[in-house]
Amino acid sequence: MDNRSIQRLIMAAGYYHGDIDGDLGPESMSGINKLLTHRASELQAGHTRWGAARRAVAAAQLVLKHAGFDQVGIIDGLSGPSTQYALTRWNNFMETGDPDDKWRDGEGDDQDSLLAEVWPRQTQSELTRFFGEAGGAQCTAGKVHVPFPLKIAWNKRQRITRFSCHEKVADTAEQCFGRIASAYSRADITRLGFDLFGGCYNFRKKRGGSTLSTHAWGIAIDNDPERNQLKWGRDRALLATAECAEYWRIWEDAGWLSLGKARNYDWMHVQAARL
Repeated sequence: MDNRSIQRLIMAAGYYHGDIDGDLGPESMSGINKLLTHRASELQAGHTRWGAARRAVAAAQLVLKHAGFDQVGIIDGLSGPSTQYALTRWNNFMETGDPDDKWRDGEGDDQDSLLAEVWPRQTQSELTRFFGEAGGAQCTAGKVHVPFPLKIAWNKRQRITRFSCHEKVADTAEQCFGRIASAYSRADITRLGFDLFGGCYNFRKKRGGSTLSTHAWGIAIDNDPERNQLKWGRDRALLATAECAEYWRIWEDAGWLSLGKARNYDWMHVQAARL
């Protein structure tokens, strides 16, 4: 989240009256601190030790939440995918009066036409039939152990060596990470963003869509969302470059689908596709 967006949000809430210049100076920080003080009960424990940048994001998250964009998630001062999605919806609302960007609704409510040609059982009803109800205990029962540390994309100081997913896809996901570790050097894994974890299980709708995301079943993984943003195509997404061809072969051999390769958007995203 950039500083100008933070200033616009705290201005909309009445806590800032200066210029939208991207400089979080004394006037901006005064408004941020007042807002956090007024809403301290909604913040995580230890918030008083947060630095200025994290406090600024937390203030923006609070404004988004109280404006009705509760997709922002936990008020933690970390600008992850949920916060960015809430900000996008707020921006859409401010520009058009409609928070929802309809750019991908053409795929249909229950069936993506292109995916249906290759994986014809990717409807939501078939996903439920095979994987169970979205959000169920099975969606996080699987544990993927990774042979190299993963950095949380929105908090790179935090590292993990395993994550939760659907119990039916954990084995193949773990095998893929093992093959990636064998196919690429650690330096290349870092340079290409394979170690920037953007999340797996998340009970939510598709961003800009009307149906549940495959993340709601824990059968999708995002990597390096900052350099492979949702609407970016081959001309911009890092994971679309030739160096990543083997990365995608590894996932495809294990029965996982790249939305980037299939649709030329959402290159961060890989999902279990063969049921």
